[in-house]
Amino acid sequence: MPRKAKDLDERVRRKLRKGEVEALVKKLVSLESHCDVPTREKEVAEFLKNFLEDEGVNARLRKVERGRPNVIATVKGTTGAGRSLMLNGHTDTVPAYTMDIKPFSPRVTGGRLYGRGALDMKGGLGAMAMALVAVHRARVDLQSDLVLAAVVGEELRSEGTEDIVVRGPKTDSAIVGEPTGLEIHASHRGLEWLQVHISGRAAHGGQASRGVNAIAMAARFISAVDDELMPRLARRKSRSTLPPTLNIGAISGGQQPSSVADRCVVTIDRRWIPEESLDTVFQDFYDIFDSVKRDHPEFRAKLKRDMTNMKTMTHVPNVVERSHPLVKALQASVAQETGRRAKTTTFWGWTDAALLTHFAKTPAVVFGPGGSGAHSRTEYVRTSDLSICTRVYAATALRTCKTDA
Repeated sequence: MPRKAKDLDERVRRKLRKGEVEALVKKLVSLESHCDVPTREKEVAEFLKNFLEDEGVNARLRKVERGRPNVIATVKGTTGAGRSLMLNGHTDTVPAYTMDIKPFSPRVTGGRLYGRGALDMKGGLGAMAMALVAVHRARVDLQSDLVLAAVVGEELRSEGTEDIVVRGPKTDSAIVGEPTGLEIHASHRGLEWLQVHISGRAAHGGQASRGVNAIAMAARFISAVDDELMPRLARRKSRSTLPPTLNIGAISGGQQPSSVADRCVVTIDRRWIPEESLDTVFQDFYDIFDSVKRDHPEFRAKLKRDMTNMKTMTHVPNVVERSHPLVKALQASVAQETGRRAKTTTFWGWTDAALLTHFAKTPAVVFGPGGSGAHSRTEYVRTSDLSICTRVYAATALRTCKTDA
């Protein structure tokens, strides 16, 4: 690395005070921001905006839905000669449900910061915010903009990032700060939620042969999925993501024991690969319908998309080539800050990165801290990773947005 670049990195690094990113993440965790809170993400968004403004970073709230704003903060570039970079993180979490820790009273012990959202993803969000603060404190003259988009709704319908896609700001590339354990995840599968609505014919339980039991038909459908579709999916491979998966997550039907069930709904999570299409995903189920119907002509089913996990944009796969300049910049920054070669691989879940890459034409990769317990009873983020992530985000910004001095 040229001496000038090393000096700039060191200048930014010196502006980060020990423990302050940890303190910021603790504050973010303490502010509830899930779907069961009347104010949703409002409090955490207002706090983050005020925190950044107090540090001298230009920050504003922009309404996505009533009472639900994104935070958009920018360290402005001077010439536009570099490549602008967005750091994207979500302000919402899943609810606490039943946790084995106090979810909104964050504590640090053994190098772990515990609390709901500590890992998913207020840890990454706090590190991103501190990266902007450090670059601003160091008075680095970036050539292109460094943007933080702290967005609402990722855990449900991705309303916040959809708003960014439609209304901007537009950048040349983006990093989504979901937890990756300091690995660079340049791709992931698409996500589709589906409902299979099975119709039967009601009858009295004492005359069950006069009816068609929708629950029994659902069992035959599930058996056919296991016997026919699952082996088919196992044979499909992707050059860039994990293989496709299918999970039957819920089933409901019938009214009471003495009535033949005339309806049953099977809810499915389908992770699809770039080599597939939605038409492929749907046709797989139509083929199973035909298979069941051959042996049971009374079988009746409809396939419906479950739109509760998206606003308007399909949750497509995300693929950014590993030769992309952003991936190279992240690899160099991780090696610089950890002394180890960065592992570059694929993410197991779905993220807002896909919306940015596919719909905004902004190549987005996933990189964030490590820990354990996202969405579970005990959630924590590694505090050492918070500091590393902050430095990696800042160093990647210097490499990507370039500098005048």
